[in-house]
Amino acid sequence: MRIMRRSNVSNLDRALGEIAAKQHGVFSLAQARAAGIPQSTLDKRVARGALTRVQSTVFAFPGVAATWQRDASALVLSVPRLAAASHKTAAFIWGLSSMEPERVEIVTVRHQRIQRRNPQIHESVDLEPRDVLIMDGIPTTTPVRTVVDVGATASPRYVEHCLDTGLRVGLFRLGDVAGFIKRVAKSGRNGIGTIRPLVEGRARWQTITESALEDLFLRLVVESELPSPAGQYRVVEDSRIVCRADFAYPEHNILIELDSEQYHMDRDTFQRDREKQNRAHALGWTVYRFTWRQLKDEPAAVLQVLASALGHD
Repeated sequence: MRIMRRSNVSNLDRALGEIAAKQHGVFSLAQARAAGIPQSTLDKRVARGALTRVQSTVFAFPGVAATWQRDASALVLSVPRLAAASHKTAAFIWGLSSMEPERVEIVTVRHQRIQRRNPQIHESVDLEPRDVLIMDGIPTTTPVRTVVDVGATASPRYVEHCLDTGLRVGLFRLGDVAGFIKRVAKSGRNGIGTIRPLVEGRARWQTITESALEDLFLRLVVESELPSPAGQYRVVEDSRIVCRADFAYPEHNILIELDSEQYHMDRDTFQRDREKQNRAHALGWTVYRFTWRQLKDEPAAVLQVLASALGHD
């Protein structure tokens, strides 16, 4: 019978503690065995309250808070094969969505097409190591894979928001998403039917916007018969930038500014906006301003103003 000396146990506990500290307070049976601690020892510690069993093969030290990060890490560690936080959980981790998911979701490789019954665990025949990155200590599907995967379970509006956010903050490029779709697309692949038309639609866009307000405006224009504007347009005089507009139709000397209550209603910003507009007017530009509420509540009126300005009546 192997007898573990107290000093050895202390060292092993310290080693497990270091592992758990990097995984939101949890460690797996496989990791414990690799550190030299048998399952029987873990079972005894669970029985006397020295450890908590989070999953059947995943443990936590007493006092570890039951956060969603801990639960996500534990669920990933509970799967013996390649696995990662996925879908809405991954979208939240990457900041593609600000909505904390109601439940943790992970994806793992399908083994001999045996379906698991846990609704939190998705199975995939195309999950590869290159699709997984460590984010905040949690193996997580890459942003590109995440935005495609959410199409299988989330609403088109949610998927669209994740796509636009990822493009805006630089987590991926449109070509990256299109390339991933091409790699995994096949008959019956969940999520493709939702994300593909969004990607194809944005391929017509000539710019990547900086805010949800700009996304809304550009989507409105693209879905109409009006030409797409140039984004983040700089008006330059004598090699000096006079101002930068949200959008522009340079051939018509038209600038477009979008006003949100959050960013354009304080006194300093209001003053800067008007000064910028006056400088543009002095150089022969016409400035049109639209608000969030106009874009949401009166889209037809916005398009009518643009059509008239562009001579598309």
